[in-house]
Amino acid sequence: MSKVWPFLLVNFWAKNNKRHSVDFFTFPSENLVKQRSKTARCVMLKKLSLTLLSVAMLAACGQQNTAEILSEDSQSGVIGGEKVEMGSRIMRSTVGLYDEGSGTLCTGTLISKELVLTAAHCVTPGSTHQLVFFTDDIKNMNAYNSRYAIKALRHEDYERNRGRKYDTADIALVRIRGEYIPVGYAPAPIFADFQSLKQGSEVVVAGYGLSWAWGVKKGSGALRTTKLKVGEARYGQNEVLIAQSVKKGVCSGDSGGPAYIDKNGELYLMGVTSRGDSMATPLTPKCFQFSIYSRVDAYLPWIKKTSELLLKDR
Repeated sequence: MSKVWPFLLVNFWAKNNKRHSVDFFTFPSENLVKQRSKTARCVMLKKLSLTLLSVAMLAACGQQNTAEILSEDSQSGVIGGEKVEMGSRIMRSTVGLYDEGSGTLCTGTLISKELVLTAAHCVTPGSTHQLVFFTDDIKNMNAYNSRYAIKALRHEDYERNRGRKYDTADIALVRIRGEYIPVGYAPAPIFADFQSLKQGSEVVVAGYGLSWAWGVKKGSGALRTTKLKVGEARYGQNEVLIAQSVKKGVCSGDSGGPAYIDKNGELYLMGVTSRGDSMATPLTPKCFQFSIYSRVDAYLPWIKKTSELLLKDR
């Protein structure tokens, strides 16, 4: 019996929690806070105590939250991913989002010189403390490679849909201050040929999140990328399920980040990271099973309308 019960336990969990999901965002590790102590913005970060971080962790999501304070000596990025080098094609349109008020870290994609597409749960309505940074690592963020957000708008259906299994409308647009972006950056083109997307299609993902999620989690803040496969091309009407595996996938801190389609050497933005598995077993820790992406092409009418609203007062 002692040899059989672990198998039964895992089998029972798999049947009952196959699609248990949670938003992907996280808090930077303490060493990242210390490394920004020489800048004016770091004054606020150094004052964040463990108590405040704990409160933010409980309040940041309506669903179960995997966000954690991460270890100081950790490596960072997409699980199983390669570190993105400055000037690479992934770097051209992938940016980080850091909220100085709550301490949360997300990822986003540049779709115009002034607009970043990200997840709705990465945006705090009315926040004046959100920074968009253009660099390979949050510890290298400074006044020259970061911009404050002027305004951000969530999809109007997000609050109503956020607890649903499918089609949560977890998408948002952020307008950044200024009409220029750092040299080497450019908006990502949108992948419009959704009908060609099938189970097994390859996607390129990127994010500033966890690099490992088995037992002790490692920190976030460095941009990493990896290649994954589509698990379900039609997960609801407006979403795609991406299959993940042990040591390979997206996790905390990667929320809002891109899923690109590599077409003739150019990266087209297909999806925005929304959520993923959160229930861990001895054999399948969280972040190792699946992730859900909002399809960008399905939200193009909303993106166009919202872009006009955000930019009308230029």
